[in-house]
Amino acid sequence: MITVHDSLPTSTLLEVKVGEVITDGKGQSGTVISIEISETDEFLMFLFQLEGGHIIVKKLKQIC
Repeated sequence: MITVHDSLPTSTLLEVKVGEVITDGKGQSGTVISIEISETDEFLMFLFQLEGGHIIVKKLKQIC
């Protein structure tokens, strides 16, 4: 089981695949049935759709 949260490196979040079991560490967990990634100027948003819910992780972009 993989714990996903906003402190994980983006590369690790991108490695999560459909069929894997994930958790947010706060009680929400399940098997990933789909993954949506959206991007704005400020952050990347990962929406992991689970069999019984979803987990959303927002990653702020590094601005130099």
